[in-house]
This record gives sequence, C-alpha cells and structure tokens, in this order.
Amino acid sequence: MVRPLAKAGRKTPYRNMSALTVPSTLVIPTCDKCGNEWIDPKTAEALDEALQGAYADELHKRLEAALVKILASADVSQRRLEQVLGLSVGYLSRVRAKRGDASAQLVSALALIAEDPKRRLSALDHVWQPDV
Repeated sequence: MVRPLAKAGRKTPYRNMSALTVPSTLVIPTCDKCGNEWIDPKTAEALDEALQGAYADELHKRLEAALVKILASADVSQRRLEQVLGLSVGYLSRVRAKRGDASAQLVSALALIAEDPKRRLSALDHVWQPDV
C-alpha cells in the first residue's frame, strides 16, 4: 500500500547536485512493502519547492568555503576577485551576507579557483589582459 510518509535522511539529485537532502518534514507517498516513492505532479511540485531553499543554502555554503580558501591562500582581495570574475563592486559581500543568491556558475568558478588560487587567478589575469 502507498501511504504519505515524511522521514529524515532522504537524498535526491537536484539541478547540478548529485544528492541534496530532502527536508524531513516533506511528505512523499511511499510503498509500505518496497519503499519506492511515488512522485506524482503534486508531489514533484512540493519537492521542487522544498528543495529550492536547501539548494540555495548549499550553494551559499560552497561559495563561502571557496572564498575563505581563495582569500586566505592567494593573498588577493575580495575586490580583486570580483574584478577578475567580472562582478560588480561589493557583489561578493552582498552574496556572503545573503542579500543575494549565489549562482551555480559563480560557485563553480570559485570552486575551481580555490583548487589552486594563485595559478588560476594568474591564468584569468592572462585571459583578460590585452595583448601587448
């Protein structure tokens, strides 16, 4: 029998993330016998709505971790990082303060830079410097 079930510990792929935690309060129709979840259009809409906040939180967490690593190891200012990435003045401060949302593209770029900040920032400088 399929019954509405809310439980902790469920994960699901969402957008570009392979496993995002489903809020434990979200009710999803689930088979008593096999545990399969029944995602009908109404449940899919509720799931998407519930995951939007969790996704934004995860993006913010990853953005903050990458920024901390870049700013600590590359001896670069946040403003300089904004310039290299083509962002407006103060954008990273606003996003860090949750007065704006981080995009998956920005988080991806920062995560790649964070792997080797000095080398990757130097490479970006090279991309944006006019040929002499």
